[in-house]
Amino acid sequence: MKPTMQKHLQDHDVTRKETQRIAGAMPKAKPASMPVDTRLAVFKDRLTYTFILDSEVASIHFDRNRGEIFYKGHNIINLELSENQKKVLKSFLMVLEGDAKGKEFLNAYSATLERSLADKQKVGE
Repeated sequence: MKPTMQKHLQDHDVTRKETQRIAGAMPKAKPASMPVDTRLAVFKDRLTYTFILDSEVASIHFDRNRGEIFYKGHNIINLELSENQKKVLKSFLMVLEGDAKGKEFLNAYSATLERSLADKQKVGE
């Protein structure tokens, strides 16, 4: 916790429970549609979804402002995507639908994914 926040909390005699809530230390419940071993993190116009796939940690990162999707840290435009990877990227739409903050990204992610896959298909022809 930043010193300025600590000073504010001391000055205002905030309880421990309130301190945890303010500092963001309270664990957030996951939507029922999200498996236990997954995490969706949203910050401003970016989101990252981490999950287990084939016994390893994988991630999908979406930057709405830049219109870019990254899979396992690599821009999907620069990857040769397998059918299984495409399926994972498409199934992420269901995760977004099932999460309140994720819904805000649903249309932009869907459009970016469709555009990216179409662009890759044109290059491959």
